[in-house]
Amino acid sequence: MSEKPRGLRIAVTGATSDFAAAILPTLFDDPDVDSVIGIARRPARLEHPKLTSVRSDIRSPDLEETFAGCDTVMHLAFVVEEMKDKAETHDINLRGSRNVIDSAYRAGVSRVVIASSINAYGADITPEPLTENTYPAGDPDRYYFYDKAEVEHYAEWWLRRHPGEMAISMLRCTYIVGPDFANDGIDQFTGPVGAFPEADRASYQFLYQDDMADAFHRAAKTDLVGPYNLGPVDWVGVRELAAMQGQLMFDVPQKAATHVANVAFRLRLTPFSGQWVTPGEPIVDSSALGRATGWAPTLTAHESAAMMILLQGKSLLRRVDALERGIACEAALRPASEAVALDRAAVAALQVEHRQLDTGTGSVHVEIHRASAESGQSVVLVADRGLHARALTPLATDIAAGGVDVVVLDLPGHGLSTGPRGRSSATQTIEAVDAALRFARIELDTAPITVRSGTRHAADTLIGGILRRATGWTTMEEPAHPDGLMPTRTRVDGTADIPFVSTAADALALCTTPMTGLSAAR
Repeated sequence: MSEKPRGLRIAVTGATSDFAAAILPTLFDDPDVDSVIGIARRPARLEHPKLTSVRSDIRSPDLEETFAGCDTVMHLAFVVEEMKDKAETHDINLRGSRNVIDSAYRAGVSRVVIASSINAYGADITPEPLTENTYPAGDPDRYYFYDKAEVEHYAEWWLRRHPGEMAISMLRCTYIVGPDFANDGIDQFTGPVGAFPEADRASYQFLYQDDMADAFHRAAKTDLVGPYNLGPVDWVGVRELAAMQGQLMFDVPQKAATHVANVAFRLRLTPFSGQWVTPGEPIVDSSALGRATGWAPTLTAHESAAMMILLQGKSLLRRVDALERGIACEAALRPASEAVALDRAAVAALQVEHRQLDTGTGSVHVEIHRASAESGQSVVLVADRGLHARALTPLATDIAAGGVDVVVLDLPGHGLSTGPRGRSSATQTIEAVDAALRFARIELDTAPITVRSGTRHAADTLIGGILRRATGWTTMEEPAHPDGLMPTRTRVDGTADIPFVSTAADALALCTTPMTGLSAAR
């Protein structure tokens, strides 16, 4: 009986980075990958039977020994967050990356995949998307841009010296966003005020982290050679991004903004210097990667931008920006899914549907759970103020198992619905419930009732109680798990007459009970 062939052994530098948090689960889920060596200076953030963690510096002379027996080295380690000591920054980025390439070669590794960046092209805005034929000039006045370009130059020089001996690919990523990514740039994109040089021209290609992880996973199993752009096909201007969330956007002079940022960085008032003050990023064409590997992004840049805004605890204000496709909705809901113990496989098994329903002031999101057999009945389950549909997914699943279709409704300003975060007037609430009831009647062809569930009210302090009575705003309890879709304060009217249920049995009992009031009237 022949032995099973050994699967892939992959080493990953920068194993505690945001990049690795997104990529490692993809490697773990691949049956062709037997083991992963995670290399980082800090303790590992993840645990998995396939993962062996090694505390090491990428400049270490012992790296060759660590790489021994590996088929692929995925090089993610890089200084991104700005350090004052630029000599140390360059030493880690440049000497460390050279050591990774040289050590991988000496260890007999077949391929190296390097996390590069479109910043390797430099900071200039171009009228047309760039292809890989454009030279990565970097920028000597910007440490990150310069170092990314220099690492690529070394890799290209190495490939010319060692033709056919080891495959090295460089994936030039656009701006990555997702549940595992948090940085100063995302905070700036979603702050109350934005300021950019050439704001009318500045734009970004926001790339969903799962799409990035898919590309690196493919590259880890393919003998790609040379640079490949990695980004979505569309892009979002910074003024458009501001309009999506109601951000004030200002056009600022490049030199003045750079000077102010440099002074603020020296005084430790900001985490970044003028080296990061740019008029957006170059736009790139990533079709070459698709031709080489079959990779294609699942989310557009606009969908990724909307997800970024929502996960930062802000609202999408316009109907046109609301997330429509199920894959985009689930991307924004991932932290909330984890909070109710639903992983991606469990969510997929539920076959949840997502819709945006038009109202007079925007749109409301509904999550639809269909019963296995037609019953002619449905429940419109309103997520109580401060919550959203995913918090009620387990309850909706139980109701649907009882033979009744369920439409879980995000109130305006909640979850994936549009509107100011946490705010829904009585008129808006009634419009939202009406829209969900019409959907249940017409599109599901059922007779619906309306119920609500899921409180998370905070206990009033003396001052909080006075403010609540004076303003109508209610302070909410902190969620047990981080969830950017949860508002910290709410001001919701129009739900008092909706019957409250806490179990599926309560909701199913009401389906056979004549009702009065709000639910019966709609």
